[in-house]
Amino acid sequence: MHRVPADSLVTVGNVQKLPIDTPLRSLIDLSGQRALVTGGGRGIGAATADRLAEAGAEVTVADLDPAEAAAAGHRAVACDVADTEQVRAAVGAATADGPLHILVNNAGIFPTTGPLVDVTDDFVARMLDVNVRAAYCVAREAARAMTEGGAMVNMSSITAVRGGANLTAYSTSKAAVIGMTRSFAMELGTKGIRVNAIAPGIIDTPGVQAQLEPLRAGGHDIEARLSANPVGIVGQADHIARAVLFLVSPLAEFVTGQLLIVDGGSTAASSGR
Repeated sequence: MHRVPADSLVTVGNVQKLPIDTPLRSLIDLSGQRALVTGGGRGIGAATADRLAEAGAEVTVADLDPAEAAAAGHRAVACDVADTEQVRAAVGAATADGPLHILVNNAGIFPTTGPLVDVTDDFVARMLDVNVRAAYCVAREAARAMTEGGAMVNMSSITAVRGGANLTAYSTSKAAVIGMTRSFAMELGTKGIRVNAIAPGIIDTPGVQAQLEPLRAGGHDIEARLSANPVGIVGQADHIARAVLFLVSPLAEFVTGQLLIVDGGSTAASSGR
């Protein structure tokens, strides 16, 4: 990939920026940038780690089971994002050679919560602990390490936008991620840190396949369900990874505090119902 020469950058405040006439081929070059992807062992996180590395970033993956990430050639550390000390250790590993530039705050839990009247306090507490408090903790530790500015992407969900029957605890946690993203963007912008969120639709990942297995066993056409969107294709982890790549690149230099819905148009199709 072509790398933007250092002397082509302009300084605005204390942050280096690319001039407006920068060649397009230079805008997805992440050479020299250090990235941390949580929950990057498989699914969306793994696809994202691969895309960032392809663009030249030095990628560290933090995951409960880092074996697959290590096998893919990434620096990988075992990390439970609900454990603050483990998060700090993961950030430390990612910044062994210098400041952090990119965070993909992807780790979370995605179980079917069941009917509202059957969900226990312990279940709700665990969901909020991992998907909200832990995500907050990861962003905080990453922000401390982004001394040269950078970009964060938090992972939300379309259930945060449109809700979801039997997904109340999950959709609540992902709605909180949107509010967190907007507040972080307002607070960190002056430090040269952009913060955005992505709301994936139904994506064909191992986790989603496990969730849909009871329907498959009941004779439902899972492929048809996965492709039930206006563009008529099955959402893949790489669709989300490409969106992340855009948001962390200079292409999105003027984008912060936003929610990017990547769902094949599912929410648009349901908005008039």
